Amino acid sequence: MSMPLPGTYRLRNVKYPNQLFDLSGGSANAGTPVVGYANNSNSQNMLWTMQVVDANNKAVRLLNVASGTFAQGASSQSGAGVVGNPGPALMMIAPRNNLGEYSIQTTDGRMACTLANANNFTQVTLQNASANDNSQGWIFCPV
Repeated sequence: MSMPLPGTYRLRNVKYPNQLFDLSGGSANAGTPVVGYANNSNSQNMLWTMQVVDANNKAVRLLNVASGTFAQGASSQSGAGVVGNPGPALMMIAPRNNLGEYSIQTTDGRMACTLANANNFTQVTLQNASANDNSQGWIFCPV
């Protein structure tokens, strides 16, 4: 399977389909949490430009449109929050079993961006990657 084309997207969670990958407040401050938040088509906090760095290894950068910061794990440990930071960081886009669903992972494939529930402002965290966990599934909706 391939990955989405470079471009700007809203990233919708598979398990909680009304929750999108959202940079809280659209802040450019380092360490701003990436959270799940109900779809708001007027918010640039929810827009992410995917820049392909290495197509063969599915390595990308996710750049927030509102802030110009990049999504990354605060650390590479399980449970670490996903945050926006000004320095570019690589993530890996891994296709899942269902067509159009992807996992956003650390470049070693061990950890995946996970949304624990459907409550607004729940921080996206890194958890052990699991092909069967729909809270780790994301749909790239082009804008």
